Amino acid sequence: MPPAQYRKRGIPIAAYRNGSTNGHISLQDSTIHRLLVGSHRLAGHLNSACDEAGVSLPLARALQFLAGATEPVTPTQLSRELGRSPAATSELIKRLVKTEQITADVDPDDRRSFKLMLTEAGRAKWNEVRDALQHAEAVIERGYGGHRLEALAGELDELVTALDKVPA
Repeated sequence: MPPAQYRKRGIPIAAYRNGSTNGHISLQDSTIHRLLVGSHRLAGHLNSACDEAGVSLPLARALQFLAGATEPVTPTQLSRELGRSPAATSELIKRLVKTEQITADVDPDDRRSFKLMLTEAGRAKWNEVRDALQHAEAVIERGYGGHRLEALAGELDELVTALDKVPA
């Protein structure tokens, strides 16, 4: 739904969506802009929680994925899960190996690849990060409402699923 200012001016929703309102609507007023700004601000709050645990948000996501893995993970799998480029994921892996939070052993089936696993230190760090994120979630729930937050998360899941089905 377009923002109230456009509904009040009688601008049709289709015109709002395709930007054909004689230059009166800018990207700054669009739904996509509001989603981008909101997601950026939410990521900022989550980054602050991760900072308290001494990690970045992408590193926290990597630890979360590896902690939930039932078997060793390849760098490609991690890259896909994080939605990051192979180069960015490689730098993340180097940091995690250097801090001994993961191991990166040569894959015996494909000597050009590695298998990644959390170490005990990595699991301890993930527990610390998880606690910080759970605290952040509790703060958000208090200010926004637990049921509303759950509903919003469900809507975002549906949005992402729908977008994943759209051909590029």
